[in-house]
Amino acid sequence: MAETDQSAQSAVLRPRRWFSWVWIVPLGAAAIVIWLAIRGLEDRGPLITISFTEAEGLQAGETKVRHKDVDIGTIEKVTLTRDMSRVQVQARMHRSITEHLTEGSRFWIVRPRVGIGGISGLSTLVSGSYVEMYPGEGPPERNFVGLDEPPTLQPDAPGHSFTLRAADLGQITEGSPVSYRGVPVGEIEGFALDPSSKQIEIYAFVRAPYEHLVHAESRFWNSGGVDVSIGPQGLRFRAESWQQLLSGGVTFDTPDTALDGTPCTEGSVFRLYSTQGDAFDDPRGPTLVYRVVFKGTAGSVGPGSAVELEGVEVGQVLSAQLQYDDVTQLPQMTATLQIDPSRVQIVHQRGDSNATPTDALRARIAKLVMHGLRAQLVTANFISGNKVVALDVIKGAPAARIVQVEGLSQLPSVGGSDLNEILASVRSVMHHLDAATEGPELGHAIKELDRTLSNLDQLTHDVEPQIKPLLESLRETADATQRTLEAADKMLGGRTSSSGDLSHLIHELTDAARSIRALTDYLDRHPESLIRGRKGESP
Repeated sequence: MAETDQSAQSAVLRPRRWFSWVWIVPLGAAAIVIWLAIRGLEDRGPLITISFTEAEGLQAGETKVRHKDVDIGTIEKVTLTRDMSRVQVQARMHRSITEHLTEGSRFWIVRPRVGIGGISGLSTLVSGSYVEMYPGEGPPERNFVGLDEPPTLQPDAPGHSFTLRAADLGQITEGSPVSYRGVPVGEIEGFALDPSSKQIEIYAFVRAPYEHLVHAESRFWNSGGVDVSIGPQGLRFRAESWQQLLSGGVTFDTPDTALDGTPCTEGSVFRLYSTQGDAFDDPRGPTLVYRVVFKGTAGSVGPGSAVELEGVEVGQVLSAQLQYDDVTQLPQMTATLQIDPSRVQIVHQRGDSNATPTDALRARIAKLVMHGLRAQLVTANFISGNKVVALDVIKGAPAARIVQVEGLSQLPSVGGSDLNEILASVRSVMHHLDAATEGPELGHAIKELDRTLSNLDQLTHDVEPQIKPLLESLRETADATQRTLEAADKMLGGRTSSSGDLSHLIHELTDAARSIRALTDYLDRHPESLIRGRKGESP
């Protein structure tokens, strides 16, 4: 028994190891997964929300957010707002652009678009729509409102923005071109009503390097559509490019003398004129303002009507107001005139040579008024009936002076004899003619005239047989006289001692015979002339 127990071998126990090579593979895989997860979390950027009016072409998990054709995010969710008025798009952005997600950042959907400026977004026909982001400045932000339309200009485009003020927008739209002497140099970024809601502010961007062309003396005008004007050269049509003709546009110009000065800074404000003519006609310096009262109505005179000095345009009408005078019981028109001194050159100037052009012209106009300068209305266009205020020197005008009325210098005026007064006179003459021909007297006079002509024809018919013998007798007398004269001429032709009086008498008799023959021939052809007289003469 003991031997049996000793012969049996006992098991040897070894300590168990805590690590096995079998776990290397799963542990390595787990480490890789954890590393990838950590790196994914590190690369994972913030989640932002963008609100759009519509989400055409956007798909969750597929549509990308891009900047300059580089993917910077992916749309994860597309939902509606609670009131279902807008679309909310949630996009996971890359961590690298977190610092660029600021309040000034802008987002818009890029899709194929057809507009006045051309076709854009054609690449999305193959790749599909995507959301474009343009970074901005400001504090960090995660909720954004997307743009309905792409911005006209990229935010980082070099150049300057200027504000134009106008009473009417006209054909100008966002993206309308801005031109300088026909060359496109910028675009219209947008427009809005000013705080007073009386004018429109238009934001024009001029690209570099053309921003230095904008100076304080620059003039901007609306160049959209067709500009039709009537001037000394006749009827003129002016149109800019076809793009401005369709979508509107703005053109500006700067005098050559001002280009060497300092350009305007960013955000400068300018007036936007309706036409090129208005821009060039507006004075560039101080002006003279006068008041004129016209008796009666001034017709089509109003703001913008021309003011001419001796037929040359020197200003325009600022305002015109119809008034009623209780003293005279008649209507009158009060107009305010603006005269540009730069349009009148004073030569051989006498007196104070240091006077400003405005003061110098004011003194000359005062002298002209003393010598008969008067304001009158003259029809400038017989087709449209438009009038101008003409300042002309009237010969024989009574003495007058410029007086101050309501704080303005008032010029004396006279009534103008224009087309309307001529037409009124013609109308009065025609009225009298109509009155004279309406009664029975005209018909009675016509009947009497017809009766007189009938009697005259009968008298001519009765007298005609008696005229023929008279004509024959006159013809024979003329022939006899001619023969006598010829015989006398032969008899006296060889005598040099004949009296000069006899020769003169012979010539007179010859002329008389020739006249009798001519009279006889005429009566032979026109016997009725004995009663009626020769044609073209009174009987």
